[in-house]
Amino acid sequence: MQNSNPKFKNFIFIGIIFIFAFFSFHLVFENAKASGTANFQIEIFYAKESHQIDTTSSFTETLSNPNNSSFEINSPADVLSSGEAIELTMYSTPEESVTIDKPLPSGKLGADIFYNISFKKVSDNSTVSSFDKAVTLTFYYTDSDISGIDESTLTAYRWNGSAWTALSDSAVDTSLNKVTATTQQFSDFALIGNASPSCGDGSCNGSETCSSCPTDCGACDTGGGGGGGGGGGALPTSTTNKVILQGKASPAAYLTALKDGQVIVNTQANSQADFKVEISNLTAGIYTFGIWAEDKNGVRSITFSFTVNVVSGATTTIGGIFIPPTIDLSKDSVRKGEILNILGQTAPEAEVEIHINSNEIVETVIAASSGNWFYNLDTGQLEEGVHSARAKASTVDGLLSTFSQIKLFGVGVGIGIIKEADINNDKKVNLVDFSILLYNWGVPKNPMADLNNDGQVDLIDFSIMLYWWTG
Repeated sequence: MQNSNPKFKNFIFIGIIFIFAFFSFHLVFENAKASGTANFQIEIFYAKESHQIDTTSSFTETLSNPNNSSFEINSPADVLSSGEAIELTMYSTPEESVTIDKPLPSGKLGADIFYNISFKKVSDNSTVSSFDKAVTLTFYYTDSDISGIDESTLTAYRWNGSAWTALSDSAVDTSLNKVTATTQQFSDFALIGNASPSCGDGSCNGSETCSSCPTDCGACDTGGGGGGGGGGGALPTSTTNKVILQGKASPAAYLTALKDGQVIVNTQANSQADFKVEISNLTAGIYTFGIWAEDKNGVRSITFSFTVNVVSGATTTIGGIFIPPTIDLSKDSVRKGEILNILGQTAPEAEVEIHINSNEIVETVIAASSGNWFYNLDTGQLEEGVHSARAKASTVDGLLSTFSQIKLFGVGVGIGIIKEADINNDKKVNLVDFSILLYNWGVPKNPMADLNNDGQVDLIDFSIMLYWWTG
């Protein structure tokens, strides 16, 4: 008897979604667990600069932000007794990108823009975490940067690795909108203070000004100018929002970048497999980006996807991307004992792991300087039937890829024509097809659910369905 209860139908539908989510999570988790994610980095900054420094001489470097606030580092000569040349890198970034894992002191508020300063020796690229002499830091801010903060309490802080610590000689000049302090150690820096009095309490106090609280302080004199380094009211903010994708694919691979499923740019990797894609003129918001590569043989990789919150006025850099290797087979069906060539392309001299999932065979090869890799599989160790192969790679400098797409092959049998997973022939591959697949799990009652024609409905069929998924 058919159950027409709508609650029952909803329950079944939710159950199908749950099972689908479980399988999807399981596959993604296993993939991530096997390949690692330590190389994937997201960096958000308003401005970023690098300079080579002669430490035997004094130097001054300035970082300017899109909203006309700025940061300055002023150093005396001989800050390193060794006299070694160093490279300075400094950037500004939104507060939330730092405090997500470096919480502010209890009861304190941070300015909108945080800074990072780092130094490395030019000779060996090793980190220089401290100087022999102190340098002077000057933070120029706008009123909008410190909204809600009592300006008179602004203090420069440094992250010491476990907590924010105030720089002991920090001083604020509210007439010039600047804070100065000295330090010999480098990491993240921020302007932090107490919450400001409430605007509208009838008293012009704390950080309240004619621009931030005209109710208490009166209207501003439109004829006057602002102070140095940031001045009075909030200045125009740049609307240039940019996303940069960079990493490795395979030498001379053609790359296609997607934004929310739509192609936005095409580019080509260089001879060392490095690529860089810049996407400009974005409205602030949340986007899903993807990127895939086509190697020199015309074989396409899977799409590497991720979701990013694009911050207004900032550049978001997604680095450490390593496009999974391409993979292909010399044949899709061989006699038992015949050699099957598994091949593809990846970064030069990368280590490639080939996984034969049916027998849990894992083999490792090293890609050539051209990016080509191949492995000769002796199929005598496999049972007759349909098997699958996939690969992942790691570079000599520590980049790790996720798995490639799955390639199916038959040993002693043909794999037949792999169906495109539209089991109910409605021109879509979605939850309806997935529910039919689940119903036929194991020995299929409906042969249409056996997508690779091997007599069973299992994870291989599920992988095929995910490949053709339309939603």
